[in-house]
Amino acid sequence: MKKQILIATGLAVLSTSAFASKARMEALGQNDDRGSFYVEDSRNVFRNAAKVNTHKNYITTEWGTANDAADSATAPHAEGGFFREMGSFNYGVYLGSEIDAQNAARTNYQAHDNALDLFFGGDMGVQWGARVHYAAGNTENTGTHKLEHSNFGLGLGMMMGDIEGYANIILSDESKGGAAAGDKFEANGLNLGLSYDVMGMTVFADYDADGYDNTVSGAKTEQSNTTMTVGVGRIHEVSSTARLNMDLAFVSSKEESKTASATTETKQTKLPLTLGFEADATSWLTLRGSVTQNVIVNNNEVKSTSTNKNTIANTTDVSAGATLNFGKLKVDGSIGTTDTTGTAGTETGTLALDNVLTRVGVTYWF
Repeated sequence: MKKQILIATGLAVLSTSAFASKARMEALGQNDDRGSFYVEDSRNVFRNAAKVNTHKNYITTEWGTANDAADSATAPHAEGGFFREMGSFNYGVYLGSEIDAQNAARTNYQAHDNALDLFFGGDMGVQWGARVHYAAGNTENTGTHKLEHSNFGLGLGMMMGDIEGYANIILSDESKGGAAAGDKFEANGLNLGLSYDVMGMTVFADYDADGYDNTVSGAKTEQSNTTMTVGVGRIHEVSSTARLNMDLAFVSSKEESKTASATTETKQTKLPLTLGFEADATSWLTLRGSVTQNVIVNNNEVKSTSTNKNTIANTTDVSAGATLNFGKLKVDGSIGTTDTTGTAGTETGTLALDNVLTRVGVTYWF
């Protein structure tokens, strides 16, 4: 407890309104991977590369481990980057992003890791931006077959007045040599979106499709996932130090897995409602939180040898987080994701002061 008091006393300095972290996005009920459709945050550069013109002149780090597991609140992945303006242009270099890595499905193959993202953008009446994603690796040991992986992706975005549009594409993603030399894994991905600001609200539509073909010992498994999201979000300024974020979206998704002998199809339709807040409690502390739940529409259907239909259980989710402000230096984190013993991911609703911030992100704006 003494530690927290000393930190709070030492941080009683200035703050700014710039934010950038996965922890913030999660606490506000937004996507921590590509960022939000309507809440401004530097994570949005991974959704719309043109945001490199809005969020610039900072260096950010997401604390975690250098593993190839999917990034999550319970097992955060180490990554970070540097963004800077250069005359009338803006650029960025980001290390370690695992967006669209699909490592969970890449069993026995060379993992997608050591990724590099390069950003470049400018403003010619229309703000534009581009992102190039690259990752490659191999393992070649005497007496065993060679494992190889390579990934090349492209992100494009534009902003003109109240309109934003973006496209994120996996141009090639291939892994060779899984359990045997002839095994092969090929992934694909396409993300398209458009948003429009009208009457203080943001109306958005997003199409996301990805999948892979996995050939093991001559037998192929085909996986395809598609999600269509249409919704509206709004930021309401309660005061100069407090903001509410609210969004409602219709989400329709389909997952299909095919083998030579069977096909399994899962369809979901849902209407998630998110209510969140962010408040500058003091000059050195910003607190935030949100609650999300599917309302009215909440359906799940699984088809394989039989058809099963049900509503999706336990969709209510509450998140919280905080930012400690050292002037231009920001320390973001999640709150309440551990129990009294510090066990990650339990979300027991306990404020554990010995482990008060998890999923830590540190950003310096200059």
